Amino acid sequence: MSFVLLGLLALIVLLLCVAVVRTLLIKAPAPDACHTAITEEECAVAAAKLGAMVQVPTVSRREDEDLSDFYRLHAVMEAQFPLLHQNLEKTILNGTLLYRWKGSDPARKPILLMGHQDVVPASNEGWRVDAYSGEVIDGDLYGRGSMDCKSTMYVELQAVEELLAEGFTPKCDVYLEYSINEETGGDGAAAAVRYLKEKGITFALVMDEGGAVIEEAVAGMDRPYAVIGITEKGYMDLKITARGKGGHSSTPPRGTPAARLFAFANEIERKRPFQKKLLPEVVEMFSQMAPSFRFPMRLILGNIWLFKPLLMALMPKVSPFGEAVMATTCCFTQMRGSDAANVIPKEPYLVANLRTSVHQGCEASLAVMKKYAAKYDLEIEVLMQRDASPVSNIHSKEYAYVCQCIRNQFPDAGIAPYIIMGGTDCRHFHQLTENALRFAPVRMTNAQSAGCHAVDENVTVAALAEGVRFFKMFLRGYDL
Repeated sequence: MSFVLLGLLALIVLLLCVAVVRTLLIKAPAPDACHTAITEEECAVAAAKLGAMVQVPTVSRREDEDLSDFYRLHAVMEAQFPLLHQNLEKTILNGTLLYRWKGSDPARKPILLMGHQDVVPASNEGWRVDAYSGEVIDGDLYGRGSMDCKSTMYVELQAVEELLAEGFTPKCDVYLEYSINEETGGDGAAAAVRYLKEKGITFALVMDEGGAVIEEAVAGMDRPYAVIGITEKGYMDLKITARGKGGHSSTPPRGTPAARLFAFANEIERKRPFQKKLLPEVVEMFSQMAPSFRFPMRLILGNIWLFKPLLMALMPKVSPFGEAVMATTCCFTQMRGSDAANVIPKEPYLVANLRTSVHQGCEASLAVMKKYAAKYDLEIEVLMQRDASPVSNIHSKEYAYVCQCIRNQFPDAGIAPYIIMGGTDCRHFHQLTENALRFAPVRMTNAQSAGCHAVDENVTVAALAEGVRFFKMFLRGYDL
């Protein structure tokens, strides 16, 4: 027995030594040559054009609602990007915009750049300036939609405008698509997909918002990171109802409907019963981020082959993000009881919002919820569901090309794949491409990222100029 224990101890010591040596060898890539500084003219153009777009309050709409604000935005875009509108084919699908820039070689598979015109509502309460002013303060442009997602629209449109002014023609067709109801999960992008499918058009690559160049993508990083979204988690809303007799609250029985609901919610919250799994792409994400951390995080993330069980046990406990990349999450968001404080509700209910994982989709996650609901005699109704989108291949030549362009334009940033926790229009386009990526080449701080739907949403004007440069390089060099 002692020899076995000594052997195990020796093996552990050996593995730790290997891990430490590997960690010491993990080095961040040396930055490439710095680019020329952003000019005042580039910033002025970005501020004027994006500012004009932000001033139009294009709050999400259904296709059958009043779209006059969106048509006002279209007019602004025509004025701001005249060469684009003179040279590209434009199709309007109930407000959703679809442009086609003809390439020189029709045999090549086209690519698609996209975003969305719509924004979430905003009042002026708490804002430094009017919520739709597009005003620049200390180099940052403020207004609803300045970051999400008119900044993405601007850098794509301006890149095309400048390339047209230079006489450039892409080798393949380049499409641009901007829907009117991404924020509400509407049919705008889906309608564009149906239109393109009817014409038999598929894409070599689709690029949407979602990822960005973030100052501190994860706490403790020593450099910005360009995170590229390669999939989106699924989405499911569940209504959980408890039924009972109700009655007067002065003589309550045991196990009232509301108490059963609360016990169920507490158990789900406490046990976190969904399957945890490290997808290969998540392992790659952590591995690519390892160089930006100090010891011991670099030791753990750089040697997941050894520390995987420890990582899976600790990450969900120390970070909501750590749990979300490994498993389906459940959050109770709405509830209803009785209409009076002294009445036992007969049919109270909770609404749970689940973000389902790639490996445990809607049906499997629902089965977990039903198992616990049965314990408390509860009923579950599915209000809405969609599974996670397919995972794009991080070893494709298209993904490699995007990374190459990021390294060239953002030499100070690391690069890593990323799982999108929310939703984008890009999920619809998996029907038309094997390479659906979410990356907007715009630098942002954590505060700017968190402020996308909040008071004082803003974007740095110089970051817009960098984004334009990225897409000009991307389109000029695309030859796959």
